[in-house]
Amino acid sequence: MGFLKRLFIVEEEGDKKTEQQSPSAQQQQPQQQQVLTGQQYVPQNQTYGQPPINVPPVTYPGGNVDPNILKMISEVIEQYNVEGNDYYELNKIVESPDFKNAIPDERSRIVAAFHSLKAQDPKFDKQKVLDSIDFYVKAVKGEYNNVLEGYNQFVESKINTPKQNIAELQNQRQELINKISQLDVEIQTIEAEVAKCSAELEAKRANYEATFNIVLQNLDKEKNQLNAILP
Repeated sequence: MGFLKRLFIVEEEGDKKTEQQSPSAQQQQPQQQQVLTGQQYVPQNQTYGQPPINVPPVTYPGGNVDPNILKMISEVIEQYNVEGNDYYELNKIVESPDFKNAIPDERSRIVAAFHSLKAQDPKFDKQKVLDSIDFYVKAVKGEYNNVLEGYNQFVESKINTPKQNIAELQNQRQELINKISQLDVEIQTIEAEVAKCSAELEAKRANYEATFNIVLQNLDKEKNQLNAILP
C-alpha cells in the first residue's frame, strides 16, 4: 500500500485502538514501491523533514490542494530519491531559506544551484535534471494509481455495497407491504363473512327464541284451558 492510498481507508474504532497498542504495528515501516524505469533507482533511507518539493498553490474545480497531501507526495518523492545529484537536490537548494535570502530572484537562484551541483559532479547536467523529474512523475503517478485503487475500494465497500443492501431491503419492504395489503384484504373479507354470518345466526336465534316462546305459551294456555274443561 502506498502512502496516499491510506487516505481512503477508514478504520473501525477498535482497529485503531489495537493498532495503537500493538508494538509491531508501531514499528512497521512504510513499504517501498518498485517503479519500472529504464534506469535502476534505489530509494534512499533518509529521514523525513527535508523541505518539501515546491508546488505552487492551485485550486481545481470541485476541490482544493491539500497541504497534508502535498506533504505526503513530498515524502513519496523523497522516498524515491535517486543516489547522486538530480532534480531533488537542486530543488532542495533552490528552496532552502538561506539560499532564498542570499538570492531572492528565483531564476538566478536556480542557475546558481545548478552550477553549484555541477561543480560537485561534472556529469550533472540539464538532461539529468529533466530525466529525474520524469522518474519522479512516474513515481507520483504510481502513488496516484494507488489512491484511485483505494478510493474505488472505499466507494465499493462504503457506498456501492450499502446502496445494494438498501435496494434489497427496499424490495423486501415492498414485498412486506404488498403482503400486508394482501393480508388486510383477506382480513376484511373474513370480517365481512363473520359479520354476515353473525347477523344471520343472531336473527335465526331470535326467531327460534320467539317461536319456542309462542309454542310454550300456547301449550301452557291449552293446559289451563283443558284443565278447566275436562271433568
